[in-house]
Amino acid sequence: MCSFGHDEQTAVDVRSGESNGPLGLESGLDALRSSPEFRGPVESLGEHEPNEHLAVIYEDRDEQLAAVVPFVRQGLERGERCMYVVNENTRAEMTAAMEDGGIDVDAATESGALTFHTIGETYLRTGRFDPDDMLECYRDAIEAARDDYAGLRISAETTWIVDEGTSLEQFMEYESRVNDLFDGEDCIALCQYDRNVIPAEILCDIVRTHPHLVYDGAVCHNFYYIPPEECFGPDRPDREVDRMLGTLYERTTAKVERDETIEALEESNEQLQRFAYIASHDLQEPLRMVSSYLQLLERNYRDDLDADAREYIDFAVGGADRMREMIDGLLEFSRIETGETTLEPVDCEAVVETVVTDHQVQIEESGATVEIGALPTVRGDRTQLEQLFSNLIGNAIKYRGDESPRIEVDATKCGPKWRLAVADNGIGIDPDYHDQIFDVFNRLHAIGEFPGTGIGLALCRRIVTNHGGEIGVDSEPGEGTTFTVTLPATAPDA
Repeated sequence: MCSFGHDEQTAVDVRSGESNGPLGLESGLDALRSSPEFRGPVESLGEHEPNEHLAVIYEDRDEQLAAVVPFVRQGLERGERCMYVVNENTRAEMTAAMEDGGIDVDAATESGALTFHTIGETYLRTGRFDPDDMLECYRDAIEAARDDYAGLRISAETTWIVDEGTSLEQFMEYESRVNDLFDGEDCIALCQYDRNVIPAEILCDIVRTHPHLVYDGAVCHNFYYIPPEECFGPDRPDREVDRMLGTLYERTTAKVERDETIEALEESNEQLQRFAYIASHDLQEPLRMVSSYLQLLERNYRDDLDADAREYIDFAVGGADRMREMIDGLLEFSRIETGETTLEPVDCEAVVETVVTDHQVQIEESGATVEIGALPTVRGDRTQLEQLFSNLIGNAIKYRGDESPRIEVDATKCGPKWRLAVADNGIGIDPDYHDQIFDVFNRLHAIGEFPGTGIGLALCRRIVTNHGGEIGVDSEPGEGTTFTVTLPATAPDA
């Protein structure tokens, strides 16, 4: 029997927390998707119904740990029992790696939530690989975790299959039986395979028998996948031909459907953009006429009108002015949406200095101070970047509190991109509205509180998207706001 001791109070404390949902392969993908160590991309499951196996094929230790550490860390955070089988690495080496990844290994092992095992204590505990015995070991682990933990999470180093001369057919048959054992249980396994150690012909079959693979920093939906129970036997060639032809047909059909959908969406998008531009452009003239005649009515007949009539005219003129501002904003948004974005080296410091000069009147009236840090040269469209920073700095001045606005603009390098931040000490934004503020015409305040149309931040997001970047906000009510944007670095900085 395998030993699976644990601390009962710690297990109860963990299980009493908020539910994290069922344990399965999607949980493993989420661990990598949200991990700072893992650079992605992570392909979703889609309609695939996999077994609960995720395999990482790595070429160096960094690749191995980038997948393994977040996988284990997530399991402990979810209140699961984590079982790690060492082979290439020693327990001390894995302990150090997990601690570097933010795992309190001492606390986890003391409570029993994390256990380390050797190959001799698991796969080869009878002196040779015995599938029945190893399945019994896992069955015991599942039972031991069932009452006190949210599930069982296993990760094992597997280079021993080469050293011990275990037949691949025997190991793959065992993998198939593991799938049956895990079926319906809160259990998931991450198998680890060293590409430098395991021969290519073995890796080919390993690839075929895992529905999702982690390789070179990406999680791949595996269209080479063959269920282990179909991978061996005298009728394997026929099955493989059927699967290969079926895969070719499905991929071709999916690609054609995708291309047709993309073409239809692009055409629809172009028509909508053209309609928005034409509609907003053609509305300008009748709107000007409405506003002009209202003003003429007020000017020429003011003495003949009572107070209520003059107030009604003021309301109508004010509404026309607001509509004109909205149409101007929509036109600007349409130009950014439909216009060409030409990327070339742009000095962000010069851009921000130009924007500050343009806002000099508002800065002086509000008593604002603007501190500009060392800003980089990025690949961008200067006109669009001026609009971007004009909106962000203008908002920082507009949405001020009782104190004079303090605005800081700085930048940090993030790989091939720059992360630029515009921070202020203004009224802040409730986190519940952080996603909504980037929608067109979305306003959080009444018209009488702050002027504006609700297009500015939507325009900012469109500009940043045109540059292949992202925009985000960090803010709390009364604590100021920081907008961050990522922009591509110029070639020498990349």
